[in-house]
Amino acid sequence: MLVKISVVGSGYVGLVTGACFAEIGHDVVLVDIDKAKVEAINRKEPPIHEQGLREMLERNKVKATTDYSEISGSDVVFICVGTPSSDDGSVNLDYTFSAARSIADVDHGIVAVKSTVVPGTTAKVRAIVGPRVAVNPEFLREGRAISDFMNPDRVVIGCESDEVFSVLEQLYSQFKTTIIRCSLETAEMTKYANNAFLATKISFINEIANMCERFGADIGGVAHAIGLDSRISPKFLRAGIGFGGSCFPKDVKALVARAKEDGIETHLLDAVLERNSRQPLRMVEMLKNRIGIKGSRIAVLGLAFKPGTDDIREAPSLKVIDELLGMKAEVVVYDPEAMANAKLVYGNKVVFAQSLKNAVEGSDALLLVTEWDEFKGLREHLSSMRGNVVIDGRLALDRADFKDMDFGGVGYG
Repeated sequence: MLVKISVVGSGYVGLVTGACFAEIGHDVVLVDIDKAKVEAINRKEPPIHEQGLREMLERNKVKATTDYSEISGSDVVFICVGTPSSDDGSVNLDYTFSAARSIADVDHGIVAVKSTVVPGTTAKVRAIVGPRVAVNPEFLREGRAISDFMNPDRVVIGCESDEVFSVLEQLYSQFKTTIIRCSLETAEMTKYANNAFLATKISFINEIANMCERFGADIGGVAHAIGLDSRISPKFLRAGIGFGGSCFPKDVKALVARAKEDGIETHLLDAVLERNSRQPLRMVEMLKNRIGIKGSRIAVLGLAFKPGTDDIREAPSLKVIDELLGMKAEVVVYDPEAMANAKLVYGNKVVFAQSLKNAVEGSDALLLVTEWDEFKGLREHLSSMRGNVVIDGRLALDRADFKDMDFGGVGYG
């Protein structure tokens, strides 16, 4: 069944969603208020870095527009707009409701909310656009979003209508996966519970890593051993300097804020956020125990919150850099993809190296913050350093390669 699909919002989720549905043959229109973004997409130039996305746009017909009238006649309209955090951590739903109002003004089919929204939101969208609504949360990992979309672990469809479910079920029928039908609120909550659990797992292993550092235990060995327990699994048990990005921090904060609105205590999730907030500064503490930071040239390797993306939202690198700048260090940074985004944040406050080699040269210390594959070749550049301190914030390096250096890392001292 090939249908006309409209996607409101051409950010990370919207653009990947539209491109992937076009890949399997559907007619796709993207709607966005950002004219520059629309023009870039129509030139087949994705405004985000995501493996395989440019090629997918080049081989498929995906139209982008600022005109909501282009939605007219769509079988399904996906709302994929941003839901940023407010100052108090609660989710800002202004873009969601604005999109709903614009959709309501034109002829439209089923409206499926793919944006991450707190329970009760889609019921309010229904009051704006009419009864044919659904919640269809995304579970995409940046850097692997296309693979995740095309090979989903499951598809969750929250709806109240058999007709709505039937259309969306057929839309996803080409994917070999489990399709779950539930209520609007259950689908909304599933996305938050999913991300909150993964964030909890990360903060847990980071707290254990900090203990290992003090006790002389090997966090890599601990994580490997407990990960073999089928009840636990090894996924998200890689110790480091914490999680970032556009999902985990925002979604956990939003869930906590929504719970507290109803007087629900969130001690566990509060602790998850607290641990994650402190974790990036472990690198700076280790560095401070090794050298005088003021006036030293410190190379920060990696800016994106994870490899495979240029996204620096809530990235641990930002906390590390801010702390170093506050301590009057000379900070030089390098990342294969995220330099342009970082320049918008730091301007001339840091030195932007042109390559890994340039970043290492003349530095007193190296801090590995993002585990890009390129950094595995770090060893060959060390002779150009002025100092000899290397701190691995992602357990990505083989410490045997740095036996002649003052080598440390989060979780193993």
